[in-house]
Amino acid sequence: MNIKLGLASGIAASVMFCTASLAEVTASNAYNILQAIHEFGYTATMEKDSDGDPKISGKVSSTNFNVYFYGCSDNTNCKSLIFKAGYNLTNGITASKINEWNRNKRFSRAYIDDEGDPFLEMDVNLDYDGVGNKNFQDTLDWWRVSVESFEEFIDW
Repeated sequence: MNIKLGLASGIAASVMFCTASLAEVTASNAYNILQAIHEFGYTATMEKDSDGDPKISGKVSSTNFNVYFYGCSDNTNCKSLIFKAGYNLTNGITASKINEWNRNKRFSRAYIDDEGDPFLEMDVNLDYDGVGNKNFQDTLDWWRVSVESFEEFIDW
């Protein structure tokens, strides 16, 4: 019985070690996020937002977007991200149309600014031990899919 318990504990510890070592993308180092975005094939540059926190400006498909960092301590060691793209529409968009998007989509949300223009956002939690590279690549692909679907939805 003790042998089984020891074996089970050893397996559990190995699984926990392997799981921890796979989490490689965190928001604590903004340049790691920038590098991951580049590795996925997107064009992007590092900037700072109005609070001095990191901000990445990039391009997916033909659309400009920004990545804002949140929960930062002294403009570093951030905890989460928001991917954000805005669209300047000639006639704006209705709240009803935006609500339709938000009702039917899972990974992104939209809202309307004071001028009636739509924005698309996607939150990414990278707190504690972050996510693995493949998961972050999948997140970047979900962002691309969301942007392309949203642009079709708003007739961009």
